[in-house]
Parts: sequence; C-alpha cells; structure tokens
Amino acid sequence: MGNELRRRSDRIERTMVLVLLVLFLVGAPLLTWWAARASYLSDVRAQEWEKHHVFRVEGVLVTEPEVLGAGDSRTVPARAARATWSAPDGTPRSGIVQVSPQARRGDRVPVWVDDRGVLRGPPPQRHPVGQALLIAGAVLLCLAALLAGCRAIGRALLDRQRARAWQREWREVGPQWSRSSGASDA
Repeated sequence: MGNELRRRSDRIERTMVLVLLVLFLVGAPLLTWWAARASYLSDVRAQEWEKHHVFRVEGVLVTEPEVLGAGDSRTVPARAARATWSAPDGTPRSGIVQVSPQARRGDRVPVWVDDRGVLRGPPPQRHPVGQALLIAGAVLLCLAALLAGCRAIGRALLDRQRARAWQREWREVGPQWSRSSGASDA
C-alpha cells in the first residue's frame, strides 16, 4: 500500500517524472540517431556534389593587384586583381579574384569555379562524422532541456494547486488554532 500522507498531486508528480524519464530514455537514442544520420548524409551529399560541380583551375593575373578597402593597420590589406581562366568546358572566363600580397601581373593563381566556370569560393572543409556527433549532442541537450522544462512547468502547476489546497485547508483549520478565534482578548 502507498503512503497515507502522500497527496494526489504527489502521485501525479511521480507519474509525470516517470513518463518524462521514459520519454528521454526512449526518445534520446532515436532522435539523436535520426539527427546525426541526417546530418552525416547531408554532408556526404554536399561533398559528392562539390566533387562534381566545383573545380580548382589555374587563373592568370592580367592586371596588377590593388588594395581592397582601407584595411586595418595591424593586418595585411586584402588585394585583388583581374584574372582569366578556362571554364571546365574550355570557355574563356575572367573576373576579379583575391590574391596574396606577393602576387604580380602574369602570375598563376588558383581559382575555384563551378561547372559553368563562374567564380566561387573554395569548398568548405567538411567533417561529416564530427558534424554528426555535434548535431547528436545538440539534439540530446535540447531534448533534455525540453523535458526538464516540461517537468518545471508541471511542478509549478502542481505547486500552485498544492498552495491553493493548503490555503483552503488553513481557512478551515486556522481559526481553531488561533487565540483570537471568536473570543476577545481582555
């Protein structure tokens, strides 16, 4: 048998905590696996797409590099120059590219282009497994925070109900315990 002093709200709270714990123990592995797998597959697909659609080609600087913007006195200012290159299909292309401080007109520089020869940045360094682990950890923390928030809200509602019940009961019992319950002090 249960404890006679345990209130109905105590049993509700215990059940709520048990349900939230089961949700975490069942949901966390499934949700983190799903999120990690989706992240991993997305990164692998992006790498595969970049392998077939982003290319590093050699460009030739056709103008002297110029300083971009004012720059900061503590850093080397960025420099850019016009360059020409061939698109993957052999079509000649040209555009403004960022270059190193030592670059001069006529130098060969690496240029990243898409499959039509349009300039783009180099593909980012991707680490699908590391990214998947980070996503799994973030999902795990978010789930824990969500369930802890649900517990806090549930407990606050139960505490509010308990306080109201205590006030009702005290209004009934309080006057019997008070010295001035109907008799006047002399």
